[in-house]
Amino acid sequence: MASSFNMPDSHSNHTEWMRNLPEYLHNVPVTKLALPGTHDSFAFRLTSQPGPDLAPVLRRLRIFIHPIIKNWSVTQDKSFTEQLRIGIRYFDLRVCCTRDKHAYSRSPFQFTHGLLGDFVRESLEEINEFLNKHSKEIVLLDFNHFYDFNDQCGHDQLIHLIHAVFGKKLCTTAPTIRDCTLNYLWNHKQQVILLYEQDPGQCSGYMNCIGHFFKVCQSPWANTARVDDLFLFLDDKITTSRPTTCINVVQGQLTPDNASIQRNPFGSLRAYARESNPRLIEWLSYRQRDPSLVNGVNVVICDFADQAFANAVIMLNYKVSR
Repeated sequence: MASSFNMPDSHSNHTEWMRNLPEYLHNVPVTKLALPGTHDSFAFRLTSQPGPDLAPVLRRLRIFIHPIIKNWSVTQDKSFTEQLRIGIRYFDLRVCCTRDKHAYSRSPFQFTHGLLGDFVRESLEEINEFLNKHSKEIVLLDFNHFYDFNDQCGHDQLIHLIHAVFGKKLCTTAPTIRDCTLNYLWNHKQQVILLYEQDPGQCSGYMNCIGHFFKVCQSPWANTARVDDLFLFLDDKITTSRPTTCINVVQGQLTPDNASIQRNPFGSLRAYARESNPRLIEWLSYRQRDPSLVNGVNVVICDFADQAFANAVIMLNYKVSR
């Protein structure tokens, strides 16, 4: 049931949806809001170069089957700016060290999902440009897979890069993730919450800054290519209360296994999303924000996110909790 607050048009653009949330939500932790996100957020533009996460057998055959590999690696069709404009506020990021010595000075890190993606610095600068224009929008950057890291190109260097791009926009003062409310972040002029899936001891150069949130995401993964099994898995995960001392991620995408790809090598993750995303949007219509409640959600992600998906998640913030 909808609340008595003015709800936005479900077909409207949500470029500044956080600014426009009902006032009573301004003091609610981000762990209790409903936030739309994307899975492998960067994988909308991939190169022809293999990433370190590409299976060795596919690496050897890459020249011959590159289009097939790409179809099963691309997960989004919108740039970071386009995702932000439709309301996406959580980004799922996999990073590797740049192997090309000539490109290293441009950026020591690249995104990777089977194939190499864009340079991390340029992508973060794109996000920062959006935040410069929209001072009350908050983003969550979840760095959770790291490849080929070493002493010269490792966690301290990546966190330093994140600081260099976002500067004072980065939340470095909140004692816990539950302290990150909209009002807290707005009052401190902070817009970026860094979620980092790594032991803090390996990021020693930044341990003097509270507010770097190490391993604070719970993100269960169905790991299935069957849409019915995906939603049985999601139903099971939200039937009980979950702690709001962390970010709770609902992964709403299908994951084809080797057998599925071999049966249909000319398929794609986009085709899988066409099957799962309408079901996900319908599934969300029966949910509410706040994972401490039964049927409550926090962050929801999917492949090939569009305006309809983002709207479905955002609108949960306008429903009365039951």
